[in-house]
This record gives sequence, structure tokens and C-alpha cells, in this order.
Amino acid sequence: MTIAVLLIDLQRDFLDSRAGRLPVTEEGAQSVLYAANEILAKRALPEAFLVLVLNQFPATARLVNFFRKGAAIAGSRGAEPDPRLEHLGNATVVVKSKPSAFSNPKLQEILSARGVRDLWVLGVFAEGCVRATVLEAIRLGYSVRVLESAVSSNATWKKRIALWVMERAGAQVARGVNVF
Repeated sequence: MTIAVLLIDLQRDFLDSRAGRLPVTEEGAQSVLYAANEILAKRALPEAFLVLVLNQFPATARLVNFFRKGAAIAGSRGAEPDPRLEHLGNATVVVKSKPSAFSNPKLQEILSARGVRDLWVLGVFAEGCVRATVLEAIRLGYSVRVLESAVSSNATWKKRIALWVMERAGAQVARGVNVF
């Protein structure tokens, strides 16, 4: 059975603590980037199909963009993948503008075409897009694993609650250092 890794919202505005418009903690960003680079370079989960999911919000959504501090607006520098990511050519890119990666039907089509039933999910924000994607994946019948050290937020308590919610919904939360 084919497995896939969904790398959620690994973009400048979310991972760059100095220039990002809506960044996670610096420690969280480093941990997420480390895991993502291990996976993108095929040093971890080498057999996995990789999907880089990018948030790109329309510039016309002025009110919600105000509350998001203008983060990840389509065509902006902040919507680009974080430059610290390596081997991006190994991943298929899917764009979304809503929390769940499955809001873009292309993702489901790609995974179905490859026979994927098992997903690993990592990225940001744990309580937002990661949680929404995980819950939707479970609802769609996928077996889901979330790598605790590779999800982040702007507050530790938000990450803890999000992991609890995902685990209660049926996701396996992989904890520890050597979880691959």
C-alpha cells in the first residue's frame, strides 16, 4: 500500500519568525523544517509519495486577509515555499485557500490515482490547517499519522490541544525522535 506525506503550509509567512506575517514559534519552525527536509531528501520515509500543500489566499478577501495579517496572499513573496526547504522537486504541489488540504479536489484525485490509503501529515498551524486536513482525511477513510515534532503553532498550548483533538478523532500521533 502506498503512503503519502502531506507537507502543509511550509511557506515564508508562516515559518520565517523575522519577516513572516503570521509565523509559528522559531523553535517550531526549525523542527518542522528539519523533518520536512529529511522527508523531501528521502532520508526518512523514502518510499512515500510527497505532496506540498500551499495556502494561497485571494487578494480580494480583504476582511479575512486583515485578520490573517496579509499572510500567504496569492502571488506574494510570503506565499512562496520557505527557502530553507530542500529537494522541493520531489514533491507534487497542491494549492488551497481553505483550511483542509482536501478543499482542493485535486488532492483526493492524486492520492486515489496512486492508491494511497496511509497518510503522514506535518506542517503548520497545528490547530488550523493541519487539524482540518487530518480530520477530513480520517472522515474520508485514510489511516493518518501526525508527527508531533513536525507540527507547530504560535503557542505551545494550541499545539497540545490540536494533537489531542486529532488523536481523539483517530489519528496516530508519532512521538519521539526516531518515529519514521
